[in-house]
Amino acid sequence: MKQGRFVGVLAMMLIWIGVAVLVAAFALLFLRKPAVETAAARRPARAVERAPAKTPMPRPEPVFAQASASPPAAIAVPAVLADFHFQRADDLPEERKKVYASTFRDIPRPPKLLDHLLSPGFVNAASSSQLVDLITAEPLIAARVIAAINSPAYGLKAPVSSIGQAVTYLGLNSVRSLCLQYILIASFKSDSAERKKILDAAWRSSALASELTQQLSQRLGFDDRGSMVSAVVLSFLGRLATTASVPREELAAIVSHGLLDRAISEQKLLGLGSSQIGRLLMIDWGLPAGIVDDAADIDLVLVLPGSAFDADRACRLALCYACARLGERLAEDALKDLSAFDPHAQDDPEFFHFQGYLAHPKLARLVQFIRSPEVSALMQQMRSTMRL
Repeated sequence: MKQGRFVGVLAMMLIWIGVAVLVAAFALLFLRKPAVETAAARRPARAVERAPAKTPMPRPEPVFAQASASPPAAIAVPAVLADFHFQRADDLPEERKKVYASTFRDIPRPPKLLDHLLSPGFVNAASSSQLVDLITAEPLIAARVIAAINSPAYGLKAPVSSIGQAVTYLGLNSVRSLCLQYILIASFKSDSAERKKILDAAWRSSALASELTQQLSQRLGFDDRGSMVSAVVLSFLGRLATTASVPREELAAIVSHGLLDRAISEQKLLGLGSSQIGRLLMIDWGLPAGIVDDAADIDLVLVLPGSAFDADRACRLALCYACARLGERLAEDALKDLSAFDPHAQDDPEFFHFQGYLAHPKLARLVQFIRSPEVSALMQQMRSTMRL
């Protein structure tokens, strides 16, 4: 009897212990959760700091990262520029290229001196004595170069009587540029006062643009100044060729002032702009591929942002483009003084994309040098004497 009562009491105790354990377990469970939440609430900043960051998906960087686009996206492309499709000669079928080549086949080929002056070995490593020897072998070109250097445009204190002296006074690249200009202009003849006026304007533009390229590329520290000056001179080849070859009655259909308006009128009349006609002509003449690309691609800055090229090429093309456009404007009296040049003028579509190129550190001081009193005065002097 006593044993049975003892077992009953023991069982009851075990039941109460089990209940107590369950109650404690449930209490611990419900009390623990708010405590954790409260602790987390007291450390929100630390929790965020320790949270693993998500790795973003890799994005391709633009080739010209410093100027991956032209002006800010909020600035709309001018309508006249947005509506213009720049036709590239490389995109034409071979048959059409041959038609253009045959159209300009009557233009006299320049002398071998042009090939020598543009050969990569000469451009990159020519000495002054080599240049003197080459030019002296072409007496007509040599005489015209000496006459040009003795003109008031260069403001020499004493006249020069030889190509050697000219190189000493002006430097190899300037004399070489003059040779290129006279070689090109000698290939194109005029049969009317109107045609001669346009050819002369193109020649003055080329002369001013090439000298400006020489001045600015030197100040900005470009190593390949010779090839850049050559490219600017040759960028006017197509304009000279079209002016000399278009029938007289159609000459008035080509706008003379401003690259954009001129390119629109040239493509409407001829199917190609003059820079691309120049490309086909240079290829037909067998000029080095590198110089052909450099000269013909300068005008692409009109329609393409800097991201279309690698950084170094974008800088070179932008500098050459600015010099070509400013040379034209000075020659045509559309710009009286370089100190007034403003590439950020919103109403100028020709410099709309160019603004983006200026973001590259290598061109950071380009506008400053263009407006500088020294460069402005030099170009003003050349511009004035060319009109005497």
